[in-house]
Amino acid sequence: MSHTSTSRPALPVGWFYPDAAIAQSLHDELQRELPPGHLLTGRAVETFAWREHATDDVLFRHVHEPERFTVIHLSWIRKQEINAQHPTVEYDGTFEGFVAEEQRLYGL
Repeated sequence: MSHTSTSRPALPVGWFYPDAAIAQSLHDELQRELPPGHLLTGRAVETFAWREHATDDVLFRHVHEPERFTVIHLSWIRKQEINAQHPTVEYDGTFEGFVAEEQRLYGL
């Protein structure tokens, strides 16, 4: 398997790159939960990273805007959420901004 990049950026403490099965599972749950009007509804995203021991916190990268990342707090209700505020958007911006936000919130 070849990648365009030979290395991936370092993740904040507690975050990990998923294997293919975990990435697919997290992406599938996101798609089940997205209601009309949500920030990610209709947007192509890929599972980029997840917080260990908290598979409800997932970092997705926008396929058509590869410099844009969104952290979603999945609810794992296995169906569409009731409004566009859920699943909760914890962060939306650059990868560097994500790392800075983790540093600010958790000092990691």
